[in-house]
Amino acid sequence: MARNDYYVLLGVAATASRTQIRRAFRKLARKYHPDINPGDNVAAVHYQRIAEAFEVLVDPERRERYDSIGAEPEAPPHTEPARYGFEGFDFSLEERREVDIFPDLFRRPAARSDSNRLDGEDIHHRLNISFNESLHGIESRFRVGRQVSCETCEGFGDIPASQPRPCTACGGRGRATQTRGFMLFAKPCEKCRGAGMVARQKCPDCAGGGRATEEQTISVAIPAGVSDGDKMSVPGMGNQGRGAGRPGDLYIHVQVQPDTLFSRKGDNLFCTVPVSFAEAALGAKLDVPTPEGEVTLRVPAGVQSGQKLKLAGRGAPSRRSAGGRGDLFVVIHVVTPTVYDDRSRELLRELDRLNPMEARESLRKSREGAPT
Repeated sequence: MARNDYYVLLGVAATASRTQIRRAFRKLARKYHPDINPGDNVAAVHYQRIAEAFEVLVDPERRERYDSIGAEPEAPPHTEPARYGFEGFDFSLEERREVDIFPDLFRRPAARSDSNRLDGEDIHHRLNISFNESLHGIESRFRVGRQVSCETCEGFGDIPASQPRPCTACGGRGRATQTRGFMLFAKPCEKCRGAGMVARQKCPDCAGGGRATEEQTISVAIPAGVSDGDKMSVPGMGNQGRGAGRPGDLYIHVQVQPDTLFSRKGDNLFCTVPVSFAEAALGAKLDVPTPEGEVTLRVPAGVQSGQKLKLAGRGAPSRRSAGGRGDLFVVIHVVTPTVYDDRSRELLRELDRLNPMEARESLRKSREGAPT
């Protein structure tokens, strides 16, 4: 047999991909399969030849050897074309109906057995972002390992076999029997669907698994206002299913790094600002930080340490309402001065005499009037 005869038999180029070879074989098999051409020895022999070509060209190692040295020596021809249909099947106990003569070879994925369908698993990815990125949003790109469907078998784990073999579940009879009392019931074998022969074999590329691991780059828009612990989902970007199984989802678990200036509770932000003793007593105008830059804040006279001053609408973007924002609370921290000279000590004592602490005096009077 000449070097390119296998390609000519299938009607494909020598550079054809496995997918193209598989499609060409399926098309020809529908035309020349013995069960479609009963008693036609020419069609049966032609089917055997295209099945032989497919078996060699779909296997990477055998194809490479074939491209290098040509076809392997041919086996002695069969005296009678191999048949694999419904011979010997007993339809006496069930209603006759139209039957798919290629139950395993050409059935669409949705019609495969449940054992060939497997939903894809979800993928969980942990994403670390800065506090500033959580407030303004980012376009994040990262790599994940996904299980993707094998191109050769389309995720089912098996391909058409060049030579069908007897079904092991029913011993090639095509039927399964069940006894109930004194009655014997027969039904088509679930594995071979009544054909008695299994016309598929394990996929050589995925070893029957139907999937392979592939590193993929995922691009996800992280919205402004996302907070630590939030979870986002990307439907259909988990592991692909096997056969007709649906794909899983990709879940992104967001971790926001702590910030040195701001803390967050819900959509509100908190920022601690130190003020001097004089600023707290007399009041002042201070430049305080916000996520969008510094703004001027008026600190009222007599402000106390720990008091919160609100800047409305300066907090984190809200994911619960479009365009909404939380508030920014400036927490006042009064810094007590360290006194080193006598002049300063005298001024502070004078200030204390002129402005006695009424709160502590009220506490003393309250204790004196309390019952013993």
